Amino acid sequence: MTTVTKKLTLEEYLAYNDGTDTKYELVDGELVEMPPETKLTAVQVLEAGKPDRRDPSP
Repeated sequence: MTTVTKKLTLEEYLAYNDGTDTKYELVDGELVEMPPETKLTAVQVLEAGKPDRRDPSP
């Protein structure tokens, strides 16, 4: 027996809510669970938004 899984559209993905804090990404129409955020990830995101201190421009 073959199981057929319906692929999600972008609109379905954006409206998807499974009632948890789990984050998903859409890959070829399928939901892929993303790993939980770590403290290191949060720091990297914050650092990415800061200007480069080596940048000589004002």
